[in-house]
Amino acid sequence: MTTPAKPSRKPIIVAVLAAVAVLAVGAIGYAVWDGFIREDPGVAACKAMADGKQADGSAKTSDDDKLTEAEYREVRKVFEDSRHDKIREHGTALMDIVWQVDQLPEDQEFGALAFLAPMGTHISGLQTACADQGVIVNLSQD
Repeated sequence: MTTPAKPSRKPIIVAVLAAVAVLAVGAIGYAVWDGFIREDPGVAACKAMADGKQADGSAKTSDDDKLTEAEYREVRKVFEDSRHDKIREHGTALMDIVWQVDQLPEDQEFGALAFLAPMGTHISGLQTACADQGVIVNLSQD
């Protein structure tokens, strides 16, 4: 009597190895794209500010315009997504301060004085962080 032939596991092993290879190539490809090909959003914001634009790359508007919550979240996310710790740290903190000052009631403008020291710290910190990436930004202009 002959024993029945065992089903071959070779196709399953080959399929699993192919799936692992595809995932590995995809992960490596994404890492290369994210780390070397795609421009860091924080550095892009530095370049936009150096060119006299807003951090999101849009043209500057008049200084009297109030920042909307959507604009605040959008620009903050630009800095938040940076791979560079110092750009992320100072950019997000600066946006938070700008948002807080912008939300002060019109009859409490002097409340903004409480934010002067941290704002100066984060402005100079962001300038230094941008300069560390080769972008010179003068946030004191205009």
